[in-house]
Amino acid sequence: MASTFPLGLSQSSATFYHIHLLTHQEECLFGDVLGEQTQLNYAGQIAADEWQQIATTHQRDITLDHWTVVPNGMRALIVIVNNDGPMSSGYTRQSTTKPRALSSFVAGFKAAAAKRINLVRGVPGAPVWQRGYQEQRIDDPQTLARIRQLLTNQAQASGLLATDAAKNLTQLSQPVE
Repeated sequence: MASTFPLGLSQSSATFYHIHLLTHQEECLFGDVLGEQTQLNYAGQIAADEWQQIATTHQRDITLDHWTVVPNGMRALIVIVNNDGPMSSGYTRQSTTKPRALSSFVAGFKAAAAKRINLVRGVPGAPVWQRGYQEQRIDDPQTLARIRQLLTNQAQASGLLATDAAKNLTQLSQPVE
């Protein structure tokens, strides 16, 4: 999916995380791969809807950059916005630990998506997700650009990339300064 990240933020005011969430037992619960295209089913569409919905409730701390739904999970670049501001010495706080906002965001998404998916499947309480998730803090512009391109390619294969957003891909793939 195209970036909604405000490109004006500096590296010191935002931290990027590449996250990967997998379905329970890596089941292809969200769709199928047909040739080079991913065909999302109802569960994949629910996951995409909930991803965007939960982002609006966390918009003070979290911004979605690129993301995509794959048949057995979700992959995304998440931006944690540093709202603490500069310290009295003029330096911006740069935490090396994962912010609670990221864990809260992922937990909220997983719970909401699982509830809706299980309602449609008629199996309340059935596991949808694996425990936890994989994360990688992104500290350099080259890695950020590479992961953005990977997620853009996957989003195009899933049909999640709108044509209006495709026009801006060159701009969105530029490293944040």
